[in-house]
Parts: sequence; C-alpha cells; structure tokens
Amino acid sequence: MPAGGLLFAAVAVTAVATAAASLWVSLAAIERDPNLLPPGDQSIASADTSINVLLISADAAKSADVADIVTLLHIDADRRDVQLIDIPRELAITGSAAEPRVLAYVYTDDGAAATVEAVEQTVGIRVQHVALASLSGTSRLIDLLGGVPVDNPSDAASGGFVFPRGEITLSGDEALAYTREGVAAGEFDPAHRRQLVLTGIVTRLVISGAMVNPGTARAVLDQLATVVVVDSGLDNLRLIDLVVDLHRKLAVRTPTTIKLPTAGWGTSPSGRRYVVADVPRVAALAQAINTDTVHAWQQRR
Repeated sequence: MPAGGLLFAAVAVTAVATAAASLWVSLAAIERDPNLLPPGDQSIASADTSINVLLISADAAKSADVADIVTLLHIDADRRDVQLIDIPRELAITGSAAEPRVLAYVYTDDGAAATVEAVEQTVGIRVQHVALASLSGTSRLIDLLGGVPVDNPSDAASGGFVFPRGEITLSGDEALAYTREGVAAGEFDPAHRRQLVLTGIVTRLVISGAMVNPGTARAVLDQLATVVVVDSGLDNLRLIDLVVDLHRKLAVRTPTTIKLPTAGWGTSPSGRRYVVADVPRVAALAQAINTDTVHAWQQRR
C-alpha cells in the first residue's frame, strides 16, 4: 500500500478509536444505582430474550418526589418491535389494604424498587431494568434529537406557543412549554403531557438517524447523563448492544403506545381517588408481554 494510503488508514483507524472511546466515556457518565431493582429482579436478561424497562419520571430524577410518569418499555426478543405501556400514576395497587395505595405514592414512600414490585404484582409481568428520568433538563436533548413527535389530543397554548390537535413535533423550548403547569388544554393534565413528551424522546432515541453521527451521539449521551439514572445492570456494553440492535432492526416500525386497560375510578375511605385496573384485559396484555406477542395482541384488539 502506498505511503499515502497507509497514512489515511492510520488516521481513519485513529478517528474511529477516538470516537468510540469518547462515546464510552459519555456512557460511563450515566449514573448506575444498584438499588433501583428488587433483589430478585437483578439477573441480567440474555441478548435473545425480550426486555421490560420501567421508566419513572418525577420532578427530579434523583429526588423522592411523586412519580408523574410510570411507563413500561417492552422490547421484543428480535429487537424489531417496541411498545410503551402507559401505566396511570393513580393506579390502585393489587393487594393493598382497605385504603388502596396509589402507584405514584409507592415511589414517594418506598422508592423505585418498591414501585417495580407494585407494577409486577398489579400488571403480572417481570421488569428487568429501571430508568429514572427528569424532564426538567431535556430541552437541549430534544433539540439534539431533532425534536420529539407528540400525538396531541387537544388544542393547547403556553409560553407563546400554540399546539394544535394531532401529530406535532416539539422543539426543546416547545416541549418545556407544553409540559408546564397551567397550559390551556381542558382536562388534559400536565402529567399526561409529560408522558407524551417522554414517549417522544424514547421514540427518537431508538430510531433517530441523529444517533448514527458520533458527535451527535456523544452530545445526546452527555445530556442523558444529566437527567437519567439507571440500574446497575444497564452497563455500557448492555446499552451499546441494545442501541445498535434497535437501530439496525427497528427501521420498519415506530414504537407504539398502549394504555394499560382500566375500569374507571374508585374512591378510598379517606376520599382519595384512584384508577381501577381492568383485571381481565390487563391479564391478557400481561400474557402478551410475557410471551412476547404484544404486536399480535395489538392487531387482535
């Protein structure tokens, strides 16, 4: 090989190695907390099985505030299908005493591991990983991802922005305004809006072409490290395997959102309102999650 070719190859190899090392450092900056999962759930799922990740968002990822968002991210074994199951924060927990416990306050009182156990017991599934996220610092992250898609259920306005009903894409500043308390949006509460934005962020992370660019990927990971805490099982190698697999295989399907089936509202003896799970329909969904047939379950609905 001519000297010029050798020099070019050396420079290219050095550039790739430098980019890989830089991404590794950015991944390592994401905080891992070994206490996010119950002890019995801390076995690492193999690469050829489905994965359930419980996403919990409170006012700040590292504080014990009321959980605004509880979403189950289901990734199928083939890494070709992803569903986000929205779990109402007001969901009454199975096995509660005469005064039903509400999911959001399980997180406040007992933390993430207890929240995982409550979801597993009430929904009937196993959770392999947990991610705590704060939406308060995601403006730059959203811009790096090219905005986030939201299916807005009603016209809204806030912070000088107008959000028409239907499919919209939000910039970072728009997303912060959209999730702000006091948005003029009828009965559409801030927690629901934050859930839609979190879903949009997850969608962009797993399918966005922006993550193919090493510079953008590093910037995104650096931002993630400021707003996300994950369990210790999601180490660098595990995260890289997941991201690479999803970007290679998820091109044909955008992640879909499923609402956990519910049967209306109840009121506790103390007057607290809570959401009642639709037990038969939740059981059917749980079976689909556990047998990795959620896509087929959606088509039969």
